[in-house]
Amino acid sequence: MGQIIIGWWVVVTEWLKDHESLAIWLEGIALVAIFTWDRIDSKSQHQETLAHIKIATEQAETARLTAQSVVNSERAWLTTSLRWRQIGNIVTLTSQVGDQQIINTCIEFWLTITNDGRTPAWIETIAACMEFYGKEKQPERAITEYIAPLGAGKDREVLLQLCCPGLAQSDSQLAVHIRVHYRDIFETRLEELEFLVNPQNFEIRRLEKARVDFRSSIQG
Repeated sequence: MGQIIIGWWVVVTEWLKDHESLAIWLEGIALVAIFTWDRIDSKSQHQETLAHIKIATEQAETARLTAQSVVNSERAWLTTSLRWRQIGNIVTLTSQVGDQQIINTCIEFWLTITNDGRTPAWIETIAACMEFYGKEKQPERAITEYIAPLGAGKDREVLLQLCCPGLAQSDSQLAVHIRVHYRDIFETRLEELEFLVNPQNFEIRRLEKARVDFRSSIQG
């Protein structure tokens, strides 16, 4: 048996010597096959790593959203509404500065603030201003009234006494801007409000205004 194997090996060796170029070619094919397989295996491992990273990222985001939902369920949420203190009561004030006559329109409003959340809210500042729609926005004036902490489910009315240059005409409307700074047990927040007031039919319409300076207490 051993002689047969040795004889076979001698035959193969002699054949490879006679066909050296073919042997080199076969060796090259073997190397290419090894390299190709290595690349396929490496790509498979890379894709597997990316899949693990994606799963970990999704799990982290799910955990963050879950934590944020818990915070949102416990925090203070303020809602607001605006109404006339006395419907149709528009006061016109006239003053003289040198040769120029200054006319101002003044209105009083009740701003109702309601805490629809589950924990208290501390209102730190309220600022408001008013101008005829389409005219230059007037400087905001801070409301100096002290406002006690607003408990869950409680509301508070704040008096706004607003004036602006100009005299109301038959087609004029007034824009009211309000900024409410408050904090709860998680963070400080700023809510911006805008209302459009019609002096003819006394309608007050709230305009869409995005809240700003909202920083999630659960960072992504």
